[in-house]
Amino acid sequence: MKRFIITIALACVAVFSFAQSSPLLRPRVEIAEISSEENNTQLEVFYMNDVEPRMYWLSVGNLGVGTDLLQVNFDPVFELFIPLGENLDEVVARMEEIKALFKMQKGESTEIQGCFAVAYPNDNLETVTVTYRKGIAARMLEFSIPTASDGIVRATYIHKMDFGSILSGVKFYRKLHPNQ
Repeated sequence: MKRFIITIALACVAVFSFAQSSPLLRPRVEIAEISSEENNTQLEVFYMNDVEPRMYWLSVGNLGVGTDLLQVNFDPVFELFIPLGENLDEVVARMEEIKALFKMQKGESTEIQGCFAVAYPNDNLETVTVTYRKGIAARMLEFSIPTASDGIVRATYIHKMDFGSILSGVKFYRKLHPNQ
């Protein structure tokens, strides 16, 4: 009898746990993703399925902490999100604008809007500085958010090859889903 009651109780707990909708587990629908361990890059284009109107975002990954020369990555929770638009045509156009930033002069910067948040973007946009950096064998964009006035910068680096790959993935997705 004791075993039967425990089995029924566990079954009820399982049913009730699936019946609840958790605000922490929001649906994030991926359009394209690039992950490069070589460049320490994690890029993703996605939209949130539970928000109307639908908004597409570019996640440029987790930001490191440090200076312009040295970044230490230790924060796996916070991500930097760049808003791209409400439809795939706007997404491709905005990503082409970002890709054009790879043609800036070495060290040149511009500012765009972004959201630095835990796991999911929100409406709190802030200014993100995008700086063109050129290494020996790599061209990259630095997405950074300056913190306090003590010179500490939170930043991530996106290589041109990785950005071109995710842009190609988005264009391919747009061909597969022309009505979206």
